[in-house]
Amino acid sequence: MRSEPPRRLLLAAALLLAAPAMGADLHAQVSASLMRPEQRSLRPMQWSPPPKLVALYFGADWCAPCHAFVPTLRSVRDALRNAGADTEVVYVSLDESEAALRRYMQAQDMPWPVLDPRRATRMPALQALAGLGPPNLVLIDAHGNVLANGWQGRRYDGLQPVLKEWTKRACAQEQARCPPAL
Repeated sequence: MRSEPPRRLLLAAALLLAAPAMGADLHAQVSASLMRPEQRSLRPMQWSPPPKLVALYFGADWCAPCHAFVPTLRSVRDALRNAGADTEVVYVSLDESEAALRRYMQAQDMPWPVLDPRRATRMPALQALAGLGPPNLVLIDAHGNVLANGWQGRRYDGLQPVLKEWTKRACAQEQARCPPAL
């Protein structure tokens, strides 16, 4: 009796085969799915133009390490942008409801956009980057290439290596004037 390969294995194989075309598609999907949280709803928004570097932040209101990480994330993002780097964070919510997503963003005073949660669940390339649990940070460039990820398969390398790579790449941008301490 022959058994069928697990669905997850098939998805992983399909993602690997589609990898070269997926990058630009991922960046386009992220750009087309941006929302700005408001008091009672999410409102569509657009970048004009999209940033050169995007840090995808996977988190949730129920995740204590996520709450602890957001002040660091906001500090790094603000420092890079103040130095002239063309970069932004996009929140990818792992919450069960839109209300929890908005509550978390408001409680943490997140100034960046969020991916439309209805669309995010239908983006296999994005879901493949989430890792096994939050928090996670994934750095992509304007072409959708993954430059750094807190998860390497089933191994969690953490958020610091991604923050370091983000700072290095953002400060290498021609227009960026990062101080030596960054």
